[in-house]
Amino acid sequence: MKARHLLFVNLIVLPLRVIAGDSDTLFRYTRIQFGYAPSIFPPDWQRYPINAVGEPIAESEMKRSIRISMTALQKYPAEMLRLNIRSVYWLRKMEFYNVEYGGTNSNNAVYLTNDGENMGYSDNYLEQTFHHEFSSILLRNYPNLLDTLSWKAATDSSLNYNDPEDGVGAIRNHASSQELDTLLCKKGMLTEYSRSSMENDVNTFAQNLFAPSDFFWKLVDQYARIRQKTLLLISFYNKINPSFTEMYFRQQGKNMQYADKK
Repeated sequence: MKARHLLFVNLIVLPLRVIAGDSDTLFRYTRIQFGYAPSIFPPDWQRYPINAVGEPIAESEMKRSIRISMTALQKYPAEMLRLNIRSVYWLRKMEFYNVEYGGTNSNNAVYLTNDGENMGYSDNYLEQTFHHEFSSILLRNYPNLLDTLSWKAATDSSLNYNDPEDGVGAIRNHASSQELDTLLCKKGMLTEYSRSSMENDVNTFAQNLFAPSDFFWKLVDQYARIRQKTLLLISFYNKINPSFTEMYFRQQGKNMQYADKK
């Protein structure tokens, strides 16, 4: 299974043409889409050097993808979705810069790949990928709501964001693991991929706020730098909508544990 990846290209304009499929679903103002044609990607992505290509998702994965989409979307107020996202596109595979991606985003759409649970695309992985990508859209739409100076100060000075390609290089160099790493947590980052850029660092916290990996909240309580960043990101979401509180996000963790036991 490929690690989760992120791509954002400047001057994005979503295509006017929408490829509709029989299984497309509208939920909370957001269209969950499965039809594939090159035009689902913005025009700039279809040209060199990005060279966006994709493959349609297997029909057998559509129902699960709809369920996971609805689970993820349900965690946001409907009005917040209406203002910030139009579509979730599901594919079996997609590539940019000749690199395979697990997820990406444009100005109001999220693109996700799902090649089946037996290939490592678990429910939690896929939901996390949605929140990871959607957080990039929110960061762009609300650029002044995150205290970036405090965010950077919460990272140990020995760690620098080390990928001039904002994550593409990390993917290409097999440095895109999203496994929680306690050695990095001591210094204020959750995963290896977090080191690639500040946006990817924020994304990784976002995916764990909404669909936490095992032990995420234990790490928040154990490591001061991780707690500081978590509170900064909660404050960001709370400024968008006051329903987002620490209690709300901790409950997401409890809900995930309950779901795992069922």
